[in-house]
Amino acid sequence: MAGRRGVPAAVHRATGNKSKLSKAKLDELQDAEDAIKPASDNVVCPTWLDPIGKQMWESIRRELAAVDLITNVDVYALALACDAYSKYVKASKAIKKEGLVLDHKNALGAVNKVANPNVSIAQKYATQFKSYCSEFGLSPAARARLAKPKDDDGDDEDDDLD
Repeated sequence: MAGRRGVPAAVHRATGNKSKLSKAKLDELQDAEDAIKPASDNVVCPTWLDPIGKQMWESIRRELAAVDLITNVDVYALALACDAYSKYVKASKAIKKEGLVLDHKNALGAVNKVANPNVSIAQKYATQFKSYCSEFGLSPAARARLAKPKDDDGDDEDDDLD
Protein backbone atom coordinates (compact mmCIF):
# COMPACT_ATOMS: atom_id res chain seq x y z
CA MET A 1 0.00 0.00 0.00
CA ALA A 2 1.55 3.28 -1.11
CA GLY A 3 1.21 6.58 0.64
CA ARG A 4 0.95 7.60 4.24
CA ARG A 5 -0.41 5.34 6.90
CA GLY A 6 -3.84 6.23 8.19
CA VAL A 7 -4.44 7.64 11.63
CA PRO A 8 -7.44 6.70 13.78
CA ALA A 9 -10.17 9.28 14.36
CA ALA A 10 -9.43 9.35 18.10
CA VAL A 11 -5.82 10.31 17.40
CA HIS A 12 -6.91 13.02 14.97
CA ARG A 13 -9.18 14.46 17.66
CA ALA A 14 -6.65 14.07 20.48
CA THR A 15 -3.94 15.89 18.53
CA GLY A 16 -6.13 18.77 17.37
CA ASN A 17 -7.04 17.37 13.93
CA LYS A 18 -3.85 18.63 12.26
CA SER A 19 -4.97 16.97 9.03
CA LYS A 20 -7.97 19.33 8.98
CA LEU A 21 -10.46 16.55 8.30
CA SER A 22 -14.07 17.64 8.27
CA LYS A 23 -16.33 16.57 11.13
CA ALA A 24 -18.20 14.36 8.65
CA LYS A 25 -14.95 12.63 7.59
CA LEU A 26 -13.91 12.13 11.22
CA ASP A 27 -17.33 10.69 12.05
CA GLU A 28 -17.16 8.40 9.01
CA LEU A 29 -13.69 7.24 10.05
CA GLN A 30 -14.88 6.66 13.63
CA ASP A 31 -17.88 4.62 12.41
CA ALA A 32 -15.61 2.46 10.22
CA GLU A 33 -13.23 1.89 13.16
CA ASP A 34 -16.09 1.06 15.54
CA ALA A 35 -17.45 -1.51 13.09
CA ILE A 36 -14.24 -3.57 13.26
CA LYS A 37 -13.24 -2.92 16.87
CA PRO A 38 -13.07 -5.92 19.25
CA ALA A 39 -14.22 -5.74 22.88
CA SER A 40 -12.03 -4.18 25.56
CA ASP A 41 -13.53 -5.68 28.71
CA ASN A 42 -10.60 -7.97 29.58
CA VAL A 43 -7.44 -5.91 29.06
CA VAL A 44 -5.31 -7.36 31.88
CA CYS A 45 -1.53 -7.68 32.07
CA PRO A 46 -0.38 -11.31 31.73
CA THR A 47 1.19 -12.71 34.90
CA TRP A 48 4.19 -14.19 33.06
CA LEU A 49 5.74 -10.81 32.26
CA ASP A 50 8.69 -9.83 34.44
CA PRO A 51 8.62 -6.53 36.39
CA ILE A 52 10.22 -4.49 33.57
CA GLY A 53 7.74 -5.92 31.05
CA LYS A 54 4.81 -5.30 33.40
CA GLN A 55 5.85 -1.69 33.92
CA MET A 56 6.08 -1.10 30.15
CA TRP A 57 2.79 -2.97 29.59
CA GLU A 58 0.97 -0.70 32.02
CA SER A 59 2.55 2.42 30.56
CA ILE A 60 1.53 1.55 26.99
CA ARG A 61 -1.89 0.24 28.08
CA ARG A 62 -2.67 3.53 29.83
CA GLU A 63 -1.76 5.53 26.74
CA LEU A 64 -3.75 3.32 24.38
CA ALA A 65 -6.74 3.20 26.75
CA ALA A 66 -6.78 6.99 26.99
CA VAL A 67 -7.65 7.14 23.29
CA ASP A 68 -9.69 3.91 23.31
CA LEU A 69 -7.17 1.98 21.19
CA ILE A 70 -6.54 -1.17 23.27
CA THR A 71 -8.77 -4.22 23.02
CA ASN A 72 -8.83 -7.80 24.27
CA VAL A 73 -7.14 -9.08 21.12
CA ASP A 74 -4.20 -6.72 21.71
CA VAL A 75 -3.29 -8.08 25.14
CA TYR A 76 -0.82 -10.77 24.09
CA ALA A 77 0.65 -8.79 21.21
CA LEU A 78 1.28 -6.00 23.71
CA ALA A 79 2.69 -8.55 26.17
CA LEU A 80 5.11 -9.87 23.53
CA ALA A 81 6.18 -6.30 22.76
CA CYS A 82 6.78 -5.62 26.44
CA ASP A 83 8.67 -8.89 26.86
CA ALA A 84 10.91 -7.86 23.97
CA TYR A 85 11.39 -4.46 25.61
CA SER A 86 12.33 -6.09 28.91
CA LYS A 87 14.91 -8.31 27.23
CA TYR A 88 16.27 -5.27 25.37
CA VAL A 89 16.69 -3.41 28.67
CA LYS A 90 18.46 -6.39 30.27
CA ALA A 91 20.84 -6.77 27.31
CA SER A 92 21.53 -3.03 27.33
CA LYS A 93 22.34 -3.11 31.05
CA ALA A 94 24.73 -6.01 30.44
CA ILE A 95 26.43 -4.02 27.67
CA LYS A 96 26.77 -1.04 29.98
CA LYS A 97 28.32 -3.25 32.67
CA GLU A 98 30.55 -5.42 30.43
CA GLY A 99 31.28 -3.09 27.52
CA LEU A 100 30.86 -3.58 23.79
CA VAL A 101 33.94 -5.82 23.54
CA LEU A 102 34.87 -8.76 25.76
CA ASP A 103 38.08 -10.72 26.28
CA HIS A 104 37.78 -14.35 25.18
CA LYS A 105 40.34 -17.01 26.00
CA ASN A 106 40.66 -19.47 23.11
CA ALA A 107 41.64 -23.16 23.27
CA LEU A 108 45.35 -22.29 23.04
CA GLY A 109 45.12 -19.88 25.94
CA ALA A 110 45.41 -16.71 23.88
CA VAL A 111 43.10 -13.86 24.77
CA ASN A 112 41.13 -12.34 21.90
CA LYS A 113 38.76 -9.40 21.79
CA VAL A 114 35.23 -10.40 20.72
CA ALA A 115 31.99 -8.48 20.35
CA ASN A 116 29.73 -8.68 23.36
CA PRO A 117 26.87 -11.03 22.35
CA ASN A 118 24.48 -8.75 24.22
CA VAL A 119 24.86 -6.19 21.43
CA SER A 120 23.15 -8.46 18.90
CA ILE A 121 20.62 -9.54 21.53
CA ALA A 122 19.72 -5.89 22.23
CA GLN A 123 19.41 -5.18 18.51
CA LYS A 124 17.18 -8.24 18.02
CA TYR A 125 14.78 -7.27 20.81
CA ALA A 126 14.72 -3.59 19.82
CA THR A 127 13.67 -4.66 16.33
CA GLN A 128 11.03 -7.02 17.75
CA PHE A 129 9.65 -4.30 20.02
CA LYS A 130 9.39 -1.86 17.15
CA SER A 131 7.80 -4.49 14.93
CA TYR A 132 5.14 -5.45 17.47
CA CYS A 133 4.32 -1.84 18.21
CA SER A 134 3.95 -0.83 14.57
CA GLU A 135 2.75 -3.91 12.73
CA PHE A 136 0.61 -6.16 14.88
CA GLY A 137 -2.31 -3.94 15.72
CA LEU A 138 -0.56 -2.02 18.47
CA SER A 139 0.01 1.10 16.45
CA PRO A 140 -2.87 3.44 15.71
CA ALA A 141 -1.80 3.50 12.06
CA ALA A 142 -2.30 -0.25 11.72
CA ARG A 143 -5.90 0.03 12.94
CA ALA A 144 -6.56 3.05 10.76
CA ARG A 145 -5.46 1.18 7.62
CA LEU A 146 -8.19 -1.37 8.34
CA ALA A 147 -10.81 1.27 9.06
CA LYS A 148 -10.01 3.79 6.31
CA PRO A 149 -13.30 5.03 4.83
CA LYS A 150 -13.76 5.15 1.07
CA ASP A 151 -13.74 8.49 -0.69
CA ASP A 152 -17.09 9.61 -2.07
CA ASP A 153 -15.87 9.16 -5.64
CA GLY A 154 -14.22 5.80 -4.86
CA ASP A 155 -10.82 7.11 -5.97
CA ASP A 156 -8.31 7.27 -3.15
CA GLU A 157 -5.20 7.66 -5.28
CA ASP A 158 -4.86 11.40 -4.60
CA ASP A 159 -5.72 11.52 -0.86
CA ASP A 160 -2.67 13.64 -0.10
CA LEU A 161 -3.77 16.28 -2.62
CA ASP A 162 -7.01 17.18 -0.81
